[in-house]
Amino acid sequence: MKRIICIILIVVSFAATPHAASTQEYQTLLRGFDTNALSHSEKRFIQAALAFEGDYNGLLDGAWGKISQRALERYSRREFGTPYEEWHLAFLAISYLDRYETDGWSMRYFPTLRLSLLWPEKTVIQDPPTEYFSNFRHYGSTLSISIGRHTKAQTQSLHEFTIQNHALSSKPYTVRKTNFAVSSGTKSDGSTLYTRSNFIDGAWSTIMLSAGRRDKSVLKAVTASIAVGHSPALSIDEGGRLEDAIVKTVAVLQETNEEEERSHSAESGSNATEPQTTLREGSGTGFFVSDEGHVLTNAHVVQDCTRLFVDRNKAELLSSSDQFDLAILKTDYAEDDAVAVFSTGSARLNSDITAVGYPYAGVLSGLNVTRGSVSSLKGLGGDAMTMQVTAPVQSGNSGGPLLGPDGEVVGVVVSKLDAVKAAEVFGDIPQNVNFAVRGEIAKLFLAQNGVDPILGYSDELKSAVDLAEEASAFTVFIECR
Repeated sequence: MKRIICIILIVVSFAATPHAASTQEYQTLLRGFDTNALSHSEKRFIQAALAFEGDYNGLLDGAWGKISQRALERYSRREFGTPYEEWHLAFLAISYLDRYETDGWSMRYFPTLRLSLLWPEKTVIQDPPTEYFSNFRHYGSTLSISIGRHTKAQTQSLHEFTIQNHALSSKPYTVRKTNFAVSSGTKSDGSTLYTRSNFIDGAWSTIMLSAGRRDKSVLKAVTASIAVGHSPALSIDEGGRLEDAIVKTVAVLQETNEEEERSHSAESGSNATEPQTTLREGSGTGFFVSDEGHVLTNAHVVQDCTRLFVDRNKAELLSSSDQFDLAILKTDYAEDDAVAVFSTGSARLNSDITAVGYPYAGVLSGLNVTRGSVSSLKGLGGDAMTMQVTAPVQSGNSGGPLLGPDGEVVGVVVSKLDAVKAAEVFGDIPQNVNFAVRGEIAKLFLAQNGVDPILGYSDELKSAVDLAEEASAFTVFIECR
């Protein structure tokens, strides 16, 4: 997908069209960028975005040194295959804005601790307190956050506990100063346990974080943000260089969508990436997410329906989101039905997945199962709410569960790339370029609408046959009339 965006920028910048004035301005997006031109607040913003991407392992201090520079270079090489350019910063900023919009990640000051840190305001859940801590967890990942004020002896015990949980042959990471201590260890399952304590006003303010292997970057972003006292909000300067790069980049993408003759993206022409999985007959796929009859599917599957049926039974539309392209239905729940279990974490790049659904109803009969892998952790144009998969999907697969190798839901099938339209643009037929709404987005949508998804913790791998058999018990056929 990044290659497609590169083509868009290059072609628009050098095309000889009546838009020569604007395209000349857009050429600046393709040049190398002097990060010294960024303000202090813009550098902090980019550092936070790089931390969430897993590239930055420093403080959100706005000091742009070797660590920040190398992190930006790693990001550009991995995501775009080129040295960093001005428009790369725009995509970085947009990636963080997506996280802010979805999870509410922003700086929060805790008066009791006298500390500030990044906090998922929209997706934080408070757990029961324990002896030493107030406990929280992030709904969109495996991140857990515990905070408290302690004596010296209690603080020493907490850091010793962290070190004792380290299971690798390498030594755990530790820092010890008169008024500051950090301990970080990796458990045998690959998860990270991080403890930081600051001596402030006669007691030790401690923040303890833990997260699974796949959410290590989320944990690092939070650790990078911890600061004594009030920490400024992460923001983009109005009229600054970063805002300018974002505006220009978005303008390029909008321009390519508006003019077919200048479009070199898969979104050109007759909406090549418009969800293609809704049948003319008005059918799709869904799956049970509660034993009360709640069914999750795509919003476009049930759009403008007069009547809805789930496995031939009448169903009611409870909630729908065009932003997420997800919807919740309510129908009868039978004894032989089952409820899907969601993965506690995100799908990993190149991990095995299975798509389950009812494609081409009336032509193909029964449940259809296809297998593939996660080919990109982001969707078209860097969309953070979807991911790209290679499992073949057809019209009617929309709304079906995407399962990991343990049978847990990691996504919801949403669309496929129109191979014919893409071939007209690129001169080549794409193979198995399909998309799914990320599992963490589906869990968030359910929680926002009062449905608590069941989470799985075993991670026990299942045979392909067993996985398909279990999926058949909670996957349903949806008709729109």
